[in-house]
Amino acid sequence: MGKINKGILGGFTGKVGTVVGAFWKGIAYMRSLAGSIHNPKTIKQTKQRAKFALLSQFLSHILGFINVGFKSQAIGMTEANAAFIRNFDDVIGGDYPNYELLYDKMIVSTGNLELPDSPDADIDGNILTVSWTDNSGTGKALANDEAMLLAYNSVKEQAVYNIAAGKRSERAASLTLPSAWSGDSVDCWFAMRNPDTNKCTKSIYLGNFSI
Repeated sequence: MGKINKGILGGFTGKVGTVVGAFWKGIAYMRSLAGSIHNPKTIKQTKQRAKFALLSQFLSHILGFINVGFKSQAIGMTEANAAFIRNFDDVIGGDYPNYELLYDKMIVSTGNLELPDSPDADIDGNILTVSWTDNSGTGKALANDEAMLLAYNSVKEQAVYNIAAGKRSERAASLTLPSAWSGDSVDCWFAMRNPDTNKCTKSIYLGNFSI
């Protein structure tokens, strides 16, 4: 039963019929009761939840990276939510229950900063090296923009990254991968950010490499 707090014109708390009354930060509000759900686990809902879980798990391993790469897109939401929304419709392949992430379509950074020209990647031993042509002065590109490198081991579900691996003017940057990853393959991404403005480039997928 509901309880009126300030007379008949005041707010109320509790349930009256199909309406629930409550207070939040001193403001009275009402909401309707949720309708009953006859089948909360339909096939469509189950498939959607499986996709949500798969992408969310991946993003949880690279939060430090996307917190930088999606900073400019996180308007009224977290960087992780912005990354999730940006990727969800494009990066999940396969059929339920065997969904898989399409890493070559994954965006781990976004923005309107210019990427360097002709980026190229290689792994020698456990060192990922990315090289490029310096295009400082093109658009918003500056010599002190910093390379962002990310490598993800899907077998071990682990990631390593560096958001300040080298400057645009240096034309190359490297990332040391864990020695325990020897014999595995990794998916790698590259982007750039400006340390003063936090503007980022859209990331590019470098490929899958064997260590």
